Amino acid sequence: MVPGLDPAARPTWARFMSADEWHAFARALIGELARRGHPYRVDDAVLWGRWGGDEDEALGLTNLAQLCHASPPDTYAEVISSHFDALVAGRSDRALAGQLGGDLTAARPVLRLRLYSRDTFVEGADQFVLRDVADDLTAVLCYDLPSNVVTVTADTLPRWGVPADELYYQALANQRRAEQRAAIEEIDVGGAIVRAMTGDSYFVASNLLLLNDFVTDEPPLGVIAAVPNRHTLVWHPIIDGSALRALDAMVVMAASLHAEGPGAISPNLYWWKDGVVRTLPTRETEEHYEFVPPDDFVDEVLEVLAERAEMN
Repeated sequence: MVPGLDPAARPTWARFMSADEWHAFARALIGELARRGHPYRVDDAVLWGRWGGDEDEALGLTNLAQLCHASPPDTYAEVISSHFDALVAGRSDRALAGQLGGDLTAARPVLRLRLYSRDTFVEGADQFVLRDVADDLTAVLCYDLPSNVVTVTADTLPRWGVPADELYYQALANQRRAEQRAAIEEIDVGGAIVRAMTGDSYFVASNLLLLNDFVTDEPPLGVIAAVPNRHTLVWHPIIDGSALRALDAMVVMAASLHAEGPGAISPNLYWWKDGVVRTLPTRETEEHYEFVPPDDFVDEVLEVLAERAEMN
């Protein structure tokens, strides 16, 4: 038995799984670890082991569990084995990243910005190249390599000799490429149309940074958006009272998609206006998800919409 992987005791971080799903997941993971025969340890939702190298590296179990949650239980062993195989194969990508750290010309085409929860980098933030997007959201400079996404380390910048802002805008330019986007679906949520972009790319959510590309005439009141996981961007322009229906639906949508993953980012909503992104927090109660907007959103959006509704 691997400590921290008791099939009969589902941990809090895996509450999105049923008890049966957790049992199947834990058994499949324990079996894979035994098959590989290397020492591992579990620290809450993090699995430490050697993925083809000489030093322990961290693997987030939440993401792996979310991948399994989205698949039939009888495929969990295959999903887990493939995930480990990709980690081992990724050693070559990490070696390539080391080479790119000394060659900015070769690195430029593969630079990307990946969105993460700001809490991901509470410790060790100075080791990465970060740009805060909102109170709880940050963009991390990465290499988009053949098998893996590898973060650019902070000590790379002095070797490249260019400002971080230049790299940020280079990554944004690369983000506009078709492979980082996906088809946009219109979803009727009861009298309001919510637009959603979903796809396999790890950078679909990063299109939040380029939301003006998808909003032809920027609404004076801004746009409500959500990036629940790396594969999803949802938004609704605030034009009339239908925005309130969209907001209610998006609170539930964002929280649910965040819990399901994979690649969870944030259960919150965001207010995009004039190129600035503000966090619109939500919190889970025993009975529902509660929207907790900041005062300026109440004053500049909710009260304005209420006044328009009274006039009509």
